[in-house]
Amino acid sequence: MSTIALTLPATTVTTADGTATLTASVTNSAAVPARIVLGAFGPAGATEPGGTAWTTIEQPLREVGPGATEQFTITFAPAASVAAGTYPVRFIAYSADQAPEEHADQARQVDVVVPAQAVVTPKPFVWWPWAVAAGLLVVLGVVAWLLLRPGDGPVTPSPSPTGSPTANPCAAPWVPRLTRPEDLTCVTPASAAEVVFDNNPAVQAERRAGGGAYGPDTCNQGWVWREAYDGDHVCVTGATRARTAEENKPGYTNPPSNPPSWKYPETFRATAIQTAIIVTATKP
Repeated sequence: MSTIALTLPATTVTTADGTATLTASVTNSAAVPARIVLGAFGPAGATEPGGTAWTTIEQPLREVGPGATEQFTITFAPAASVAAGTYPVRFIAYSADQAPEEHADQARQVDVVVPAQAVVTPKPFVWWPWAVAAGLLVVLGVVAWLLLRPGDGPVTPSPSPTGSPTANPCAAPWVPRLTRPEDLTCVTPASAAEVVFDNNPAVQAERRAGGGAYGPDTCNQGWVWREAYDGDHVCVTGATRARTAEENKPGYTNPPSNPPSWKYPETFRATAIQTAIIVTATKP
């Protein structure tokens, strides 16, 4: 029997002014503290992610004391281009040391309703005053040039602009994460090194089941999708996905060292990642 319980105040929310919020309660009924992750997932068996692409959870990984309950703020913020409709999102509260699939029977679903936007008819543009003003400026410019034009003189060519190399978008010592070429999220070198290791095709081949509920992208038990961006199906640990979600938050800035509120598992520190990369590179 699971010692982690998830409670949601509603099963349906409707966005207003492009956003909606929900507060989830997660309780640890165990006698010891537990590192718990609250994750958002697409509907079971569906190939589309539902509303997970624009669902964010405030600090999804937390340490919850024995018998304690934590409140998680969930924000739904669909882009203006999202069509009106109902988008299901499943939520699973699970131990950071386990895969969310092991707690799938305790998932809770929320239907996010995106209402149709009111059609605004633009006012017709009155162009003729601007045409008159433009014509008047042309006439005044010609008259001024005829009256004030200087004599011919030597022409000095303008210097050609020189290009400058593209600057690193991250301040030292941070580096781009590069889960894909356009991913310039600034992270620690250790996090970037883990991305290189996780993206290795040989590593992914060992972590994928080769088929299942989500097709060829289905991960083996114990591995989950990283979801650094919509469609990121690289198989990683639950802790890696939780850290990736933290890095994706708007305005997120990596600290120079691990703060008390964030506890990286020992297996993800830089030395372990670098060792894993070396072992993989030399593996026959």
